[in-house]
Amino acid sequence: MKRKWLTYGIGLLMASRIASAAPAGTPSPSEIFPEEVELPDVEISVSRTGQKPTGSQSQTTVIDPRLLSETQALTPKELSDLVPNVYMPDYGSAMTGSIYIRGLGSRINEPVMAMVVDGVPLMDKNMYDHAMQDVVRIEMLRGPQASLYGRNSPAGVMEIRTIRPLDLTTQLTRAEITYGSANTVHAAASYYRPHTDRFGFGFAAHYRRTDGFYTNLYDGSRVDHGQQAGGRLVFEGRPSGLWRITGGVYADWLKQGAFPYASALTGSICYNHPAGYGRMVVIPSLRAGYKADGYRLDITAAYQFLRDRMEMDQDYTAADIFTLTQAQHQHNATLDVLLQNSDLALPKVDGHYQWQVGVSGFAKHNTMAAPVTFMREGIGNIILANANAGIRRVFPDDSIAIRNNTIPIADDFMLFNAGGAIYHQSHFRFGGWHLNAGVRIDYEFASMDYDSRAEVDYRFTMMMSDYAPVQTRVAGRKEAHYIQILPRLALSYEAEKWSVYGYAAKGYKAGGYNPQIFSTITQNRMMDDLAADMGVHLTGISDPRYSDVAVTAYKPEKDWTFEIGGHWRPAEGLTVDADLFHIQCYDQQVTVFPNGKTTGRMMANAARSRIWGAEIAAQYRWQKGDWSGIADIHYGWTDARFIEFNDGIGDYAGNHIPYAPLHTLRGLCSVQYRVGKPWLQAVRVGIRGNMTGPIYWNEQNDCRQGLYALLNAHISFEWRYIQVQLWGKNLTNTRYDVFYFRSMGNDFLQHGRPVELGVSVKGDI
Repeated sequence: MKRKWLTYGIGLLMASRIASAAPAGTPSPSEIFPEEVELPDVEISVSRTGQKPTGSQSQTTVIDPRLLSETQALTPKELSDLVPNVYMPDYGSAMTGSIYIRGLGSRINEPVMAMVVDGVPLMDKNMYDHAMQDVVRIEMLRGPQASLYGRNSPAGVMEIRTIRPLDLTTQLTRAEITYGSANTVHAAASYYRPHTDRFGFGFAAHYRRTDGFYTNLYDGSRVDHGQQAGGRLVFEGRPSGLWRITGGVYADWLKQGAFPYASALTGSICYNHPAGYGRMVVIPSLRAGYKADGYRLDITAAYQFLRDRMEMDQDYTAADIFTLTQAQHQHNATLDVLLQNSDLALPKVDGHYQWQVGVSGFAKHNTMAAPVTFMREGIGNIILANANAGIRRVFPDDSIAIRNNTIPIADDFMLFNAGGAIYHQSHFRFGGWHLNAGVRIDYEFASMDYDSRAEVDYRFTMMMSDYAPVQTRVAGRKEAHYIQILPRLALSYEAEKWSVYGYAAKGYKAGGYNPQIFSTITQNRMMDDLAADMGVHLTGISDPRYSDVAVTAYKPEKDWTFEIGGHWRPAEGLTVDADLFHIQCYDQQVTVFPNGKTTGRMMANAARSRIWGAEIAAQYRWQKGDWSGIADIHYGWTDARFIEFNDGIGDYAGNHIPYAPLHTLRGLCSVQYRVGKPWLQAVRVGIRGNMTGPIYWNEQNDCRQGLYALLNAHISFEWRYIQVQLWGKNLTNTRYDVFYFRSMGNDFLQHGRPVELGVSVKGDI
């Protein structure tokens, strides 16, 4: 199999090399992957803030195609190494797109970072871990961006922009194939053409497969095998000199094994039921821009379809305890209209006042089925163990018996969210001083229709000679309304080679409901129904805290961020950024697990926290004769601690917030030499390292991943149309963990990936 893919890669290389001659002026790979992306003036910034990264009133990391090539990044998850205080771990499936920024983050439900692709905000974090293709620029804005972007952006926004046909001066054909460890293959191809100066089109396709890195000792299978395929179609038109309209359709299909969770005691993965994740995403979108003297109008509308299915051995052991299936069917719609009096990306030298005003709205409809099935051991260890613990306190010689070999708990939900917002930003300029004030008013409606049901055949040994059925059903509807007022005030001073700034801003993470806890609620109701059917009243059979559906609701999480910082350009090609920030978080959403051997988890507004942090980053780009290079280094420190948090088991005030690393130190150095010969045009060598940690895994802070370091490197050879890159990741084969959790009293870890080696062949004509 390996020989087959290597032969295919060599064949692609030869085919591209002998392809028909390209038109005069076709750029070489080193020009296609430039050190700086030159775009038309109106496209300098893709972010809604519209500010130049070197003069912004916050911290922004810009990632261009050269940096993407240096890191071999194919998904947003793989961009952590390029941004201070950002940690996007691979939690074992494309569904778990968890992100931690500056101490903020969560494992389930809503994210703390908004992700916007070509102007379209992705409405579900299950879409975040998608395949990136033909990216021309990524901007990572750190800090709250809620005054412009609204919900789920309290820690930042990632803006991703891909190729638009009318930005090109000639047609572009691109192909790429990568082969790496675990028989991993990635292939992509695309074609873009500006047919005329008023119309252009393009299309792209990608495919990826892997055998996986983690082995399930129960049956010897690879846990994380998978395939992914998709593509995009884009067209653009300029019906007049004032309008620019871009339409497109993005599609992505994925099917993978998932959840390589190993016992913390044995270090081995060993569970007996299948686990996996499958997903289909389709996003058609339409953008219209109108630019006239004095103002600019941008309209972005999109429909987002998501269908996915997760299967999980919920106890992660070889025992027959219980399994979970979760299937979602989502229809989402978004609309944003932004009007501004001038292009903020390039403010006029004599302009003293600029403004933006916008309205946005969204609707999210999610039909979810999440059945939990208890096997025989789970019936005994969980349901009967809890029920008989209460029975035997009154009737020590008697107990409840259940005849069922399996008990399916059917959980069906219809979750609906809809909202609208109006926002405004004013920017005043007085010489070198800049004052920016913005506010956004968000309204959101959330509802959940729920239907959870189960049936058991039981017998109470003291009074029943035969089994009798008992049916339990928990059904109804919950609704909530939220209004958030989100101000931002920033002041900065800009000189020729430096600028300083300070701001205060509010952000929030949306509230909602917890379908994940319904299996526990229904179990508790079932125990109460058993007692009622027996005609006895017993206390202690069920946990009253997790019997009421009211526990499923949680409010928005709010935070205030205060930041000071600066940007310096002390020498040609060198930029330095630094900042110090403080965050106060209220109604913090914390993942809570009920006591004992229970099955559910939920998000609750259980904490208040404070965060202190600092970041410093330096980037140097240089060129001297045939030599050129880049050097990036950045460090982030975050001390995130609970001010208040008591889950009924312990008081964790003063402890570190779990899952967010205390330190992130990353560095990258790449040097290119232009050979300029027919047999070789250029060679480039790069090395990249990072240190992360410690990461506390629980609220008690008695379990953690210590500080660990990873080393990556690559060497690239470039010809006129072809680039060949040999790369390696985790070259020291460092042993580290990326995830920890507790289930049914057992501890589990996910180990980081071992050393990976690969070769990539890219061609542009």
